[in-house]
Amino acid sequence: MNHYLYELASTKTNILLLQGPIGPFFKNVGMWLQKSGCNVYKINLNGGDEHFYPRNSVSFCESIDAFPQFLENYIQQNAIDAIVVFGDCRIYHKIAKSIVDSNSNLSFWVFEEGYFRPHYITFEKNGVNGFSLLPKNHDFYQNIEITPINDRKEKSHFYSMVYYSITYYIFILLKKYKYYNYVHHRKTSLLFYASRWSLALIRKFKAKLTQPRLIKNIINDDYKPFYIFPLQCNQDFQIQVHSHYHSMKSYIFRVIRSFSLFADEKSYLLIKHHPMDEGFNNYNRLIKKLANRYGVSKRVIYIHSIPMPILLRKAIGLVTVNSTCGLSALIHGLPVIALSNAHYDIQGLTFQYGLDRFWKEGQKPDILLFEKYRSYLCNKSQIKGSIYYKDFKLNISL
Repeated sequence: MNHYLYELASTKTNILLLQGPIGPFFKNVGMWLQKSGCNVYKINLNGGDEHFYPRNSVSFCESIDAFPQFLENYIQQNAIDAIVVFGDCRIYHKIAKSIVDSNSNLSFWVFEEGYFRPHYITFEKNGVNGFSLLPKNHDFYQNIEITPINDRKEKSHFYSMVYYSITYYIFILLKKYKYYNYVHHRKTSLLFYASRWSLALIRKFKAKLTQPRLIKNIINDDYKPFYIFPLQCNQDFQIQVHSHYHSMKSYIFRVIRSFSLFADEKSYLLIKHHPMDEGFNNYNRLIKKLANRYGVSKRVIYIHSIPMPILLRKAIGLVTVNSTCGLSALIHGLPVIALSNAHYDIQGLTFQYGLDRFWKEGQKPDILLFEKYRSYLCNKSQIKGSIYYKDFKLNISL
């Protein structure tokens, strides 16, 4: 049970939905909240929003400068008690959050991709990721009771996500005349994404040619011992908002330099490209340049498309900015260091004494503490399922 969702629905209040994820997820959420006794309102900001939530909604088509006053008026006219969004860093949602912060009668609720991906959905009060209210105090979790967690794997909804993405951006384009002033948090050009997805397919195909050899080398311990550094999407809010450097290039520089100076000379660093970033960025030249500069060209390996479980079973540690891969590594009992703001960056779970010391001093997580943390996290903020499942239903009874 997601305690936050139960808390929201049990209030039987007037709830305003702003932007949801691509697809029908917010429509399904709205229907469930209505069945739970809430009054649900919806504001659409572009043609994609309108396509997936066409009924019982209003459209905002003015300049973003007019949005704060529009939203305040809408909240007052409809006696709104709570605002629900997907992602708390989009520009319209940041405006909504600022209004909530100045009004004690309002609450702010956020859906996001699951912390335990890809089989969960996150739902929290006030904010997610770096804005999460989840306690980061080691002592808080000492009295948490460990409860069973549903680890059943859900089937992949990758192709549903692709279909919804294409549909969403087509309707943004088709209704651009209506929502001419809309400001998106990413590019909206279909041509741009078509070119990037095509490039991603080419790069994935090229990676598959070398993948079997690399997997064989890893299984045969040819890179033993090795650390994993999973890259994140440079355009994601986890990097743009919740990290210190706001650029993956800066983190690549920092990690390679530290590795060259402080890691054991017999160790390797495997830098894994993010699978969703294949068509947008490629760091091959940068990594080669830095590895050559710091004399570790034979010990730094740039990899694509190799499943994380294969790497986690063989690695001796994981370096991350704030990726959910850190949680996967903790599940495998690996030493982990988070270089920026991560909700799981807790004493006893992650290394707390800096990257330079991590290479030789990193310790495995306290397994009992992690199980308590995981149990609390799943029961408090995680919902089993996928936001891209067409007929997803919230299985929470009030």
